[in-house]
This record gives sequence, structure tokens and C-alpha cells, in this order.
Amino acid sequence: MNITEYEQLKKSNSQQKIISIEDLKDDSDRTLLYGYTCSRNTWHVYIENKRIYVVVYGFDGDPKWLNVDNNYEFVPDKRLYPERCDYDFCRLLKDSGVELPFTVWTEDVENQKYYGKVIT
Repeated sequence: MNITEYEQLKKSNSQQKIISIEDLKDDSDRTLLYGYTCSRNTWHVYIENKRIYVVVYGFDGDPKWLNVDNNYEFVPDKRLYPERCDYDFCRLLKDSGVELPFTVWTEDVENQKYYGKVIT
């Protein structure tokens, strides 16, 4: 790689369009991603009132809302539960080059609107 190629890589990553509610076919309230971090915190990305939220919470702490500056920041640093994630949102992430760290599929998970805490 030369310096020009390096600068192009940095530029293309920083100018990537962040996924928004307008990009989704269905903007109804629901979980988009549900998983956990290396610190064993729960990771929940969801829609409520036409807005996408990213919330991280554990057993002993207050929930934290995260601001997303790029599409990679929608995804936890450990794992996602595939049966609790939204296909269209995952497809948008994959199409933008984001790898999704799915764990194994769990059978018989009851379909729910939200799989984690909703804090707004």
C-alpha cells in the first residue's frame, strides 16, 4: 500500500453513510440487534418511535446510550443472537461491510417485539 491508497481507505471509511431509520423497509418498534459484549454486558439495538437506539447494560450498572458514528458501532465486540436480530437491519450492515459476530442459532425462541430492555 502506498500513502495515496492509505488516504483513500481512511476517506472511504469516514464518509460511509450511517444506517438510519429511513433505510429500513419497516420502521415499526422492535429489536434490531441483541447480543453481548466481552465485558458480559447486554447489547440492544432497537427502534422506538421511529428512532434507532443503541443501549448497553449490565447487572450492576445503569444503562448507557451509545452514539453511533459509523455502522461498525452498531455491533457488539463479542456476539449477537441471530434469532433475536432483524434480517433487514443485518442485511444493511453486511452490505456496508460490517461483519456480524453471530453465536449459534437457538431453537424455540419465542418471537417478541423486544428482546432486551427498552430505555428511552
